[in-house]
Amino acid sequence: MPQFWRVHCHIGHHPGQWQFWFREQCCAVGWAPPEWTLNDGLSEHRGWVVARNALKRMRPGDWIVATLPDSRVGRLGRIVELAVNDEEWNPIVPRSRTLPNGENGRRILVRWELDTGPDDPSKVVLLPATARLNRGEVLGTVRSLPLERLEPIRNAMRDEVNWVSLAGRFSMETALSDYLSVHPQRLESGMIACPSVEVREFTFPDRKRADVILQDRKGRVAIVECKQNGPTEADINQVVGYRTKIEQQFPEFGASRTLLVHGGSRRVLPEVSAYAKRCTVELIYFELSVSFSDSR
Repeated sequence: MPQFWRVHCHIGHHPGQWQFWFREQCCAVGWAPPEWTLNDGLSEHRGWVVARNALKRMRPGDWIVATLPDSRVGRLGRIVELAVNDEEWNPIVPRSRTLPNGENGRRILVRWELDTGPDDPSKVVLLPATARLNRGEVLGTVRSLPLERLEPIRNAMRDEVNWVSLAGRFSMETALSDYLSVHPQRLESGMIACPSVEVREFTFPDRKRADVILQDRKGRVAIVECKQNGPTEADINQVVGYRTKIEQQFPEFGASRTLLVHGGSRRVLPEVSAYAKRCTVELIYFELSVSFSDSR
């Protein structure tokens, strides 16, 4: 019976690594020879001991999932071949002055399931709570997983509602809020910065802050909250709370519009969409797009 393995892609240390794994259909781990050897049973480094034992037990035909930080996964596939022996060291991260042997050179060649997960390497899958790994299963670079974990993870990966951008979380929401405060018309034709209050990060008496305060073409105040990932009921409650505070503090504005601008997947969970409708919160999807051209 095939086994099921998790191999972690450390994109925090080497940001481009997942794109390489995706393109080359492989996973890879480190511990370069000659300092670390596959058949040396004397090492006391726990991380290497666990990884080494796992590499020795892996076989072609075993299932494997590439995991990423923050409960995300990249792809699911099956092992085709193992190139993990000391003499097969072939580093994905090139050799350099600081890494004389390179890094992540023990390669596990795989065949990704083409119908499981996004086919764009810039998109990955955020596992829902029902499919997430437990604390013990996410520790370390390589772990064996119970085979019964396979189907919940596969089902989560096939559901587009769980597809999110690989882009890092750093300052994304801040950058989006800044952009909307300068270019509100990109959100909706006729939208402008609210002329009556501070537009960016309006601070309430309790020190909480709304991301952006705009005004639509009918003169209605529009409270905009930005979230990098897909919306949740908690996000909706947050922006509804801001709306209540604005209407109490500025009764002269009248009824305000409430917009939740979100990333993640364009398709929102039905229960979240229904909750937003009941709370009269407009859900607006954004996707980052960058164009390049020759300098003049």
